[in-house]
Amino acid sequence: MKTRTFIINLASVIASVSLTISLASGFCAFFEALSLDRYKLILDLASLAWFLTSPLWFVPQLFGQKFAEAGKQAWLRPKSKPQE
Repeated sequence: MKTRTFIINLASVIASVSLTISLASGFCAFFEALSLDRYKLILDLASLAWFLTSPLWFVPQLFGQKFAEAGKQAWLRPKSKPQE
């Protein structure tokens, strides 16, 4: 269980960092601190990292019941509200 929780926590950190990098690289390209080719490369890599890791972060139940249980213990996951 701890390994799956670690994987979900790591995926959430990687997804957050890649989203931040893609946003920051856009600003850097706009202010001409990055060349267009470098911006495209950074955006491609950050997008790839985001799309590979975000399903583990947001929807761990797609990967089985054990990942769904581990997702409840992960620290950066959105918490669901208890149903009344």
